[in-house]
Amino acid sequence: MAYIDEFGCEYSNDKKKFVRCPENYQGHYTIQEGVTSIEVEAFCGCSSLASVTIPNSVTSIGDGAFYECRGLTSVTIPNSVTSIGRSAFGDCSGLTSVTIPNSVTSIGRSAFRECSRLTSVTIPNSVTSIGESAFGDCSGLTSITIPNSVPSIGEDAFRECSGLTSVTIGNSVTSIGDYAFCGCSSLTSVTIPNSVTSIGDGAFSRCRGLTSITIPNSVTSIGRSAFGDCSGLTSVMIPNSVTSIGGGAFKDCRGLTSIVVGSGNTTYDSRNDCNAIIETATNTLVVGCQATIIPNSVTSIGGGAFKDCRGLTSVTIPNSVTSIGDYAFYYCSGLTSVTIPNSVTSIGESAFDKCSGLNAVAIPN
Repeated sequence: MAYIDEFGCEYSNDKKKFVRCPENYQGHYTIQEGVTSIEVEAFCGCSSLASVTIPNSVTSIGDGAFYECRGLTSVTIPNSVTSIGRSAFGDCSGLTSVTIPNSVTSIGRSAFRECSRLTSVTIPNSVTSIGESAFGDCSGLTSITIPNSVPSIGEDAFRECSGLTSVTIGNSVTSIGDYAFCGCSSLTSVTIPNSVTSIGDGAFSRCRGLTSITIPNSVTSIGRSAFGDCSGLTSVMIPNSVTSIGGGAFKDCRGLTSIVVGSGNTTYDSRNDCNAIIETATNTLVVGCQATIIPNSVTSIGGGAFKDCRGLTSVTIPNSVTSIGDYAFYYCSGLTSVTIPNSVTSIGESAFDKCSGLNAVAIPN
């Protein structure tokens, strides 16, 4: 049994659950008092819904509850609500503001994804979970503060928030998920707190406006392509705590001229002020930049070490090097010549592929 009101909206028989609003509903709608939950896809596709009043009795907003309500411009979530479901407000492209109350503890996956006109949102201290892609593709969002209550930033959480200029990360965050801030091209600086131990794959990739980054001494791992294509980044300091750096962590950082590893790091070093990251135990150069001078003690150039380093115009490979890894100098389009010493016995797949400016190569017998 169900209860249908005069607008054709469906409730559960006991009027505790709001079940469904007709897709052709237009204008404002007030949910009846006493309702405790807005069910899955309750208003989904109601593109002409302009506004809605949610009573204080509601404790949960279901998955996809307001999905594709593109006429919705603002919403006030009452203090009674504790959870916002997956894609609850996804693709509400007309939504410009939302108030999340202190009662909310979890924001579901893709909860506000593709809310392209959303310019500001306050995440309260009650929130302990920000789901995957929660604010992904919110291109109008300009600033965000992640409270101290949040222990981790989910995968793709703010991906492609191209208008984001300011991010404050709370002191309880221990991990920044894969591609969390990927494509946040307006972000110029970010301070990572001392609580963070891991920076995920592609976490800040394509943040092309990023000019500086401070990696704290708490971080132990930097994921693959974590800062890839951060073309505005000029310097990087790797602290003593880092024990793992993924492939292409700083690929295509064309403006990078200074790379320094802390002198107390036991896994990596930047010996002889070489402006590179060298894996100490194997003497493998794993990350280079346009200003790198390869030391004579390096025995191998790792896979993708200079990948997409388009500002690199010349390189001297010393006689100590015996191998050049796959994609080591891939897409170094500014490189005009290279001499491979007699010590080199192997050159990896696509090591110099896409080096369009390369017109002279000396290969030993």
